[in-house]
Amino acid sequence: MARSKPAPVAATTPAPGPDLARILPLVGLGVAFWASLPKYSGPALNTAADAEVASHIIPAVVVLLAAIVGILAGRRAQGPGALRLIAGMTVLLTGMWMLATHLPLVAQATRGEAPWDGTIYHTASALAVFGLGLLWSTVTWSEAGDDTQPAAQKSSQAKAK
Repeated sequence: MARSKPAPVAATTPAPGPDLARILPLVGLGVAFWASLPKYSGPALNTAADAEVASHIIPAVVVLLAAIVGILAGRRAQGPGALRLIAGMTVLLTGMWMLATHLPLVAQATRGEAPWDGTIYHTASALAVFGLGLLWSTVTWSEAGDDTQPAAQKSSQAKAK
């Protein structure tokens, strides 16, 4: 009985459209800048300086660092592995932190103790960071494995054994 060769596996082609996993860390640079702005721009709010640092400046630095990690991970010779996912999850957690620190401000606005225009402007960057982190984590979830073989190639090798 002659041994037959397994059928060649078709090469997977990238999905049409932009490579979001590469683009989102670049978007993170802009969102990090935007996250640091509410203290210095927009309608004024009566907030303490240390609260602004904790709810905007530190998260902006974290998002900036995560974006840099995401960009550099995409340039690794062996591929991004789990680094881009970890960076995206970091941005997601930072967005959750920013939302949590802005809930008291929204509560003050509903009671009429803070102006709505300042509240919306101030909280928008928190929503942007959270949304970016959610999208980034979702897009990079599938590339989190450090395997160098595509899934189709692994499944055909498993069938051959």
